[in-house]
Amino acid sequence: MVAPIFLVVIFAAIDISRLLYAYTAISSAARDGARTASFQTAIYSDCQIIQEVELVGQGFPVRMDPNSLVGDSDPNNPSGALQPSTPPPNVGYAYIWPAVATANPPDANCNSAQPRAVSQSVKHVAVEVQYHFVAVTPFIAQLTNGITVKTVSVITVE
Repeated sequence: MVAPIFLVVIFAAIDISRLLYAYTAISSAARDGARTASFQTAIYSDCQIIQEVELVGQGFPVRMDPNSLVGDSDPNNPSGALQPSTPPPNVGYAYIWPAVATANPPDANCNSAQPRAVSQSVKHVAVEVQYHFVAVTPFIAQLTNGITVKTVSVITVE
């Protein structure tokens, strides 16, 4: 009688550990992506940022958000048609603001002749990474129906 309860506790601990690891990995990817976006060399391209986010994703499948295009909205204050979208289960989406990619998919159209459209009063860039976490324990997976882990990193352009 004790074994089922013990196994549920063990698997719940494993799922919580996986969730914490996923948060740490995507948080690191967002920070490194925002740092790369703040460099002067990334002013006309999203390519370096995309490569950095995918590299630092530490084994998590992180792809570009289809809405990470020119004219997208700030992830801290989303408005308009191009807002961060929720990824499918066990996939992460990276969203760059302001993006310079001109068409979907952003990673194939990451070069542009126009600079980042950063406001003159507040010069910052943001990278948001969302990961749709699904627990491996069936009982917990049914209760949570997946958890979207989201982190946004904002850095001032120097």
